[in-house]
Amino acid sequence: MIAAIAGQMCTMLTLGRALLLLCLLAGAAAPAELYVDEPQRLQEIERSGFTFGDLVVGPGMSGADNAALYQVGAYRSIVESLAKDLRQLQYGDPRLGLTIKAPHRLFDAAWLRSPSARFELVGVINRMDRAVFDPGTCGEDRFIYRLAYRKSEASGSIYSRLPMTVNVVFLLPGEACGALARQWLAGADLKALGVLNAEHLKSVEVNLQAVRWPATARPDMGGHAEYFLRVFRREGGLYVPSPLENTPDIQKLAAASAKQRLLAWLREPTNFKAVDDGIARLPDEILARKATSVALNGTHRLANMPFTEIFREADLADMPYASGRTIRSPQGLLLRLNDLSCTGCHQGRTVAGFHFLGTDRAETEAGNATAVGTSPHFIDDQPRRLAYVTALAMNARTTDARAPSLRSEHDQGAFGAHCGLGDPSFASWTCASGLHCTAVTADDTVSRTGLCLPDVPIAGSACQSARILHDRDPHRDRLVGRSDADCGTAAVCESTSVGFPGGMCSRGCADLRPGEACGSIAILQGFNDCLAARKPFSACLRDNVRPAALKACSETEACRDDYICARTEGGQGACIPPYFLFQLRVDGHPSP
Repeated sequence: MIAAIAGQMCTMLTLGRALLLLCLLAGAAAPAELYVDEPQRLQEIERSGFTFGDLVVGPGMSGADNAALYQVGAYRSIVESLAKDLRQLQYGDPRLGLTIKAPHRLFDAAWLRSPSARFELVGVINRMDRAVFDPGTCGEDRFIYRLAYRKSEASGSIYSRLPMTVNVVFLLPGEACGALARQWLAGADLKALGVLNAEHLKSVEVNLQAVRWPATARPDMGGHAEYFLRVFRREGGLYVPSPLENTPDIQKLAAASAKQRLLAWLREPTNFKAVDDGIARLPDEILARKATSVALNGTHRLANMPFTEIFREADLADMPYASGRTIRSPQGLLLRLNDLSCTGCHQGRTVAGFHFLGTDRAETEAGNATAVGTSPHFIDDQPRRLAYVTALAMNARTTDARAPSLRSEHDQGAFGAHCGLGDPSFASWTCASGLHCTAVTADDTVSRTGLCLPDVPIAGSACQSARILHDRDPHRDRLVGRSDADCGTAAVCESTSVGFPGGMCSRGCADLRPGEACGSIAILQGFNDCLAARKPFSACLRDNVRPAALKACSETEACRDDYICARTEGGQGACIPPYFLFQLRVDGHPSP
């Protein structure tokens, strides 16, 4: 994957000394990497002292299950904080329950204390490009873990992951960044990079699907999900909640005086440029310590737009837009600010609210496996990150500026890409030949961005558009004014109301067209009844599906928003709604 991206860069860019090294590495037998996601290699890394227990708790906890970790105060402090937040949700919604029979489904915090569960290492990621956010350092190394379990049931052993990641972030010491970059590109042992020292631990960052409502509960949206975003820092022997980067506390900015101070901060030329470049750091005193990201239609939900809750476009009319590189209008500034927040970023070209899910292990059952475990944004951003680290390695000048998560500088406007509908900030967000920009979800009275979709519909094309009515309570968001599009001869529109956000064109698997793959669609009622009877997920999926033409996908062919690239029985990738995968929903799993 990295080698392929590096090769594309070599053909796209004029070669300097830094890029020449990258191209040579890309052609080598063992190409340079800025992340590790191969399961066997990750297991080897864990065995060498990088288990979740090693990094988050400390010596003596290598490979410990969650029940053992819970006996230690450091880990227990994280669990108790999350459990408290989950209880607060349950107090506010009597329909929330821990089983698939509940109208609204809640994450079971018992998994965090279960002897059957542990956190698996699914990725090691170089983020030296983030040095700009921590001056005096060489950036970050990130260890990403997924919550997983193995349970012995009457039907046999069940293995699955759950929709929770923990990102353990280490700051890289600020001396000799070039030498460190060369070590990374050469594939040095992680211990040689010095990231295991406790004093370099920056944070433990949680992304947890706390709530899922099925499509039957929210037929207009195709379902609903809520994700806790939490950052913990170690103080003494415990972890405490800490500010979320660039995510404002709405209540702190409710006063007119606080809002005016933030506007004055934005008008400062240095700060406006930092926002424009995507590298701004808002003052800690206005930041939230808890945030919840919501899906589906995530880029259009007010809960994921904290700055749109604070400002009207009229408030931002007198900003220095003429100097903007990516920001040319109030709407462009709002999008950029929202995208810098945790809630906005976690819905910008993501996979069900996640940017990195990891590659599934071989033991993952058919029908529960992803074909691509990283988000379109993560993949599209690799050329920029590679160029940065390679420039460091050659002691060349680095560039800190970055594009929004919604549309990277290397995005060519392929299927599912975000595109502009007239606002000057998005004028360069065009679609590739044969595609047109469609407002699948319009924001209130106007839509300034859409999705690139084929002129002639294929399997996976959107076929239902609507207008979203925003509310400060995301449970009250509504899609209204639905319009249906024709999917063509012998094709049908799988409806939003049964779990296909924006509708999805499909038909049988005979005579597949370019860009299509043969997959399967669950027969909803039978599938849910099977899970409610506590039968194995694999059996329910096997007995309650029908074949269907779906959008083909891979690392170079992304799905559109609210769809994930899942692995078919034949090993191909096909786009389906994320909650059709067992591992990406909180409900239907065995008891912890």
